[in-house]
Amino acid sequence: MKKVSRRWIAVAGALLLAAGCVAAGDHALGLDSPTDVASVMRSGLPNDTLVYDRTGTVLLADLQQPGSQHTDVSLSAMGRWLPAATVADQDPRFWSEPGVDVGRLGQAGWDAVQGRTDGETGSSIVLRLIRLRQGSPDGVVARARALTLAVRVAAAVPKASILEAYLNSLPYGNRAVGVEAAAITYFQVDAGQLDLAQASLIAGLPEAPDRLDPLRHLPQARERQRQVLDAMVRAGAVTRQQADQAFAEPLQLVGPATLNVAPDIVDQVAAELQARRPANVPPRGFTVLTTLDWGLQQQAENALRQGLAANQFRKVTNAALVAVDPRTGQILALADAATSANQYTFALRLRNVGNSFRVFTYAAAIASGRYTMVTPVSDTSFHMDSGQGQPAYRVVDFDEHDHGPCQLRDCLGNGLNVPAVLVELGIGTPALALTARALGAPAYQLQPDGTYTTRNTDGSFGASLTLGGYPETPLQMAAGMATLAAGGVQRAPEAILRLSTADRGTIYQPRSGAGKQALDSRAAFIVSQMLADDSDRTQVYGSSSPLTLPGRHVAAVAGTSDRTASSWRRPPGASSCRARSTSSAGATSGTRRRPVSRRPP
Repeated sequence: MKKVSRRWIAVAGALLLAAGCVAAGDHALGLDSPTDVASVMRSGLPNDTLVYDRTGTVLLADLQQPGSQHTDVSLSAMGRWLPAATVADQDPRFWSEPGVDVGRLGQAGWDAVQGRTDGETGSSIVLRLIRLRQGSPDGVVARARALTLAVRVAAAVPKASILEAYLNSLPYGNRAVGVEAAAITYFQVDAGQLDLAQASLIAGLPEAPDRLDPLRHLPQARERQRQVLDAMVRAGAVTRQQADQAFAEPLQLVGPATLNVAPDIVDQVAAELQARRPANVPPRGFTVLTTLDWGLQQQAENALRQGLAANQFRKVTNAALVAVDPRTGQILALADAATSANQYTFALRLRNVGNSFRVFTYAAAIASGRYTMVTPVSDTSFHMDSGQGQPAYRVVDFDEHDHGPCQLRDCLGNGLNVPAVLVELGIGTPALALTARALGAPAYQLQPDGTYTTRNTDGSFGASLTLGGYPETPLQMAAGMATLAAGGVQRAPEAILRLSTADRGTIYQPRSGAGKQALDSRAAFIVSQMLADDSDRTQVYGSSSPLTLPGRHVAAVAGTSDRTASSWRRPPGASSCRARSTSSAGATSGTRRRPVSRRPP
């Protein structure tokens, strides 16, 4: 035994002597500068973009870079077990050694002399980090130089920072790089939430991520887990009883999947990022705090599912709901729901909104001064010229009956088509298009190249505009209703509360602006009152219809499209907290994973 000890001590001494020689050479060549140490500690891995709810505690989406999933987290956020398991298994003397473990290096050299391929590697965590950053050294001189660099790194950088960098850089298989990505990939929790059983399994994977993949080779991964737990017992990190209990614990593995539990708000965030991101900031690695209220979002999704279930007999297959705070323009909920037979989203998609668009017609009419709440309007069907070479279009109400003259307020409340078109013709279609644009709901037109845009002039629309002849999105309708709720003050919908990166901090936060007056406040108030008075819609909807909310003063407009109804509801006063639009149709997103709860970013 003494002979063996002398041999490996001699080998260790030779290695250290070589390291010393290389260190001297490095110094002579100026290669021992702080730059070398900084290059080891600098991560070249791009972080995923993480999208949170407004509280920063619910992770809504992890937008990964091509080829890997990676998010740097602090050592304190990695929890107790995973760092302890890694140190015990890979480098038990990590906290006390000077960057290299002389004893293990000597044993590794002796194993190499004896031709053993399964012996000690001699790699400390610092040396492993150097290999991750700079590649494996080839040749005696390169290896000796790596030893000197390891000593310099250990002397210049706190051990906690070294361990943090190392754990954030390890490959764990299935595209997961770093402990946070591994924890989410295999168990759908943050690294700090891993228990001993989960952490010990993950800690063993970097040795051979493919061969030990627990999703394909669970027995091999479990054998490696046992080795990690045994190492933790030897290191005094856990007791034998704790290790045995952890090994006996059933593991519920999840596997890699895209985390995106609120795809509509994430799509809106992605669109806003294009405008909010400074040109000198790379398009990745953001932490996004959204305006989404997760509790309200869940209520919205549940309400849509219940609504679909209750309207199966009408063959309704999709529904969407948008909630916007009129005081700020912040999007509080952006939800879609679909029957199992249909997977199409339209909270942000263009669709026919039916004659719900008439609310903007009546807003423009009141603002023009030519109409009042009690102005009588005919409700007798008529034929309207559709243009050269086109047959005349018969304007008729949804029930194909004439209802006689009605006051403006009743025409609006009951969703009658004929009065809406007559009022539109009275104020001029360009005035309606201009009003809708100012309120935040510009109508789209089909372009020759097959795309839809809002670039057309206000005079290019036909009289079918008031009947929803030009598409809108539910978000636009909510934005327009929010403007009315805010007394005619328009605030663009906002999905981002804060945008930041790890190295630059906060790079965008919205200003609490006053908005712009898009409609006379008196006109906005009058339209609000008409939409809130239940008696104005009893002719068609009856009293106490679903357009009312018991105990609340709510403005609502309902409309018809080709197959069923659309409703756009909002509180009538600027002091109210949100404007809401809901829509249902006979035409959402794929499988959604549950969100990950975590500490605020």
